Amino acid sequence: MSTTRLDAVTGGPALTDDEATALRHEAISYAAQHGLLVATESSESGATMPSTFTHAPIALLPTPFPADVFALATRVAPLFASVSDAVSRDDAFLRETLAGVIRADDFTRRVWDIYERCGGQEGRHPMELGVLRTDYMLDAPSGLPLQVEVNTVSTSFMALSTRVSQMHRRAIEWLGAERARLPTNSALELAAETLHAGWRAMNDDDARVLMVVQPCERNVFDQRMIEAALWERHGVKTIRATLREIASDAVVAEDDAKTLTYRGARVSVVYYRAGYAPTDYPSEAEWDARLLLERSGAVKSPSAAMHLAGTKKVQQTLASPGGLERFVECEEDVRAMRSVFAGLYALDGEDAVAAVELGLNAPESYVLKPQREGGGNNLYGEALRAQLAKFTPDAPIGSDGDLSSFILMQRILPPVNRTLCLRNGEMQELETLSELGIYGGYLRVGEDVAMNVVGGHLLRTKAASSDEGGVAAGYAVLDSPCLTFT
Repeated sequence: MSTTRLDAVTGGPALTDDEATALRHEAISYAAQHGLLVATESSESGATMPSTFTHAPIALLPTPFPADVFALATRVAPLFASVSDAVSRDDAFLRETLAGVIRADDFTRRVWDIYERCGGQEGRHPMELGVLRTDYMLDAPSGLPLQVEVNTVSTSFMALSTRVSQMHRRAIEWLGAERARLPTNSALELAAETLHAGWRAMNDDDARVLMVVQPCERNVFDQRMIEAALWERHGVKTIRATLREIASDAVVAEDDAKTLTYRGARVSVVYYRAGYAPTDYPSEAEWDARLLLERSGAVKSPSAAMHLAGTKKVQQTLASPGGLERFVECEEDVRAMRSVFAGLYALDGEDAVAAVELGLNAPESYVLKPQREGGGNNLYGEALRAQLAKFTPDAPIGSDGDLSSFILMQRILPPVNRTLCLRNGEMQELETLSELGIYGGYLRVGEDVAMNVVGGHLLRTKAASSDEGGVAAGYAVLDSPCLTFT
């Protein structure tokens, strides 16, 4: 009987074809029983629940990942959370760092405009709430987890990643593989606890959490499980609405509290699961909604300032000499954080010419990144070369020859694994690469940090032939790490 080439990721034998098929059946059954699902239909309304669905794209077994690399990524994640908040509170740094981006990139300019129209730092809510995820890829040449990005807005898959970890634990027990080391994944619990901490700090027992979602959302189960955890554990109700619905039906009272209501219900926490990409704003109504929410008295996850702190340009500037030191006093922490920075290069200012030359000379060694979240935005290879070739040192900002809206990043070279992937019921064994996300919960009340914790993780695994890695965008499967020790 033929076998797959999945050897000992869990300490068990290679799987026969019959065992792999049986594992597929077990995984689909588990997904159906535990909400590891995505919708196959959608609605323009945020509150409408789809009635047809299938299992989420998943790896059937966990992927090996070095324990020391996982530990380092986990250690620095709360440090980056603190820095993101500190950056968001430093108007001069934001203004200087994003000056070119704001002029060259319309989307970042609109978020900046909301920040300014709401009074900048003086107009900000005294609390900052963060449901965060810092993403890394294991770089094989260095053996380090190199940072891909810090996500401060719409961090997805906290519920589904928890379910995948639970499914993998069950699968390896079912296979009789006792030596697997799967780290505890409490991302779903963390999401609920973070939102509850913000809600409790607002001190309004009758208020609700407003979850801002995309129209035609199919990743609805990931969101609904957080909503369920908030209600079942804390008695907090959640409202789901799109930006267009908010523009139509939300009101901010003209009083000192700037009380936010949606269809008559008071809201004390706004949790963004949308609003991170230009496509979320097809009309001015969506921008009006974002402005209304920002100027309201509800605490936001995140504020416009925290959203700006997560831009790629901020990441590149922090990696520059003296960047982190502006916000971090502890030298040991700085060293740990700097160890996970990939090479990051500015494409504005006096260093742009040298950065463009780097990319043109070795396009396969770099990635060109715009100020965007979600999969499908980065440029590689010939597309990168073509964009860099447009560069003109004295081009006006925003013109074709200006690259101020991009940064150049060293291409990370992760090790290749073999993975049994399951998507739409079809099982396929692929050569794969993985990206690790570490989740964090953050709450600052005035000057006091009330919460800054790590709680869970996500491994996104994609075909080695794919440049992009977004699960929702169709490039990857949900996975979890099986820790290995040298």
